[in-house]
Amino acid sequence: MSERFVHVTPRLAAALEMLQGCDTVADVGCDHGRLTAALLQSGACSHVIASDISAPSLDKARKLVEYIGQSKQASFRIGDGLQVLQPHECDAIAILGMGGTLMARILDACRLPLMGSGSVVLQPMRAQDDIRQYLYEKRYHITDDRIVFDHGRYYQILKAVPQDCKDRIPSAFPVGFWDIGYRCFADRDPLLVSYCRHLLSIYDRMKREAYGSDGEERLHCKMIALQTIIEQF
Repeated sequence: MSERFVHVTPRLAAALEMLQGCDTVADVGCDHGRLTAALLQSGACSHVIASDISAPSLDKARKLVEYIGQSKQASFRIGDGLQVLQPHECDAIAILGMGGTLMARILDACRLPLMGSGSVVLQPMRAQDDIRQYLYEKRYHITDDRIVFDHGRYYQILKAVPQDCKDRIPSAFPVGFWDIGYRCFADRDPLLVSYCRHLLSIYDRMKREAYGSDGEERLHCKMIALQTIIEQF
């Protein structure tokens, strides 16, 4: 066992739990390798393929894995998105810390869903609505969806698997609203209401700044949806 460890934040801990039990995980856009290191040191999987489009970032990830003594369980590849993977090479894919629009483009560029892996864990930093709408329209099933509060910030983390039909959205969930997950709503996530109120304060400020524009109406609709979710609790 390694004598050196990487501190696991609540955000990483949630991702680790969703990836638990996999043999090989692809950490796509691994940045400095904290998830890769955490996966290996926790025993969540036996091997990680760490990839990034940035050579300097990938080098930092490699050094971090060396630091915790897990180099034999990791491989490192420079490249864009899932293009670094061969079909059916991994059991699960993790994409953390990117924008939701970019995540959707990465998944859509695959020549087969998830390059044949069984699931994907996603943690979008922004544009959560883009990746959520993409997953629904492309017939992914959301198996887990959580809100995590980490170092003063809310994060959404979800796990999706390919399926043959569109997911069933709860009847009480606002139609066409993608900023928050319907699975998170159905599971009664304990942070859902506080996160909705947090978003309401942000959208209210943005709405005032967008007065008289098309954006004002769009934000108004989002705020109504958030109020509807709060009232259902």
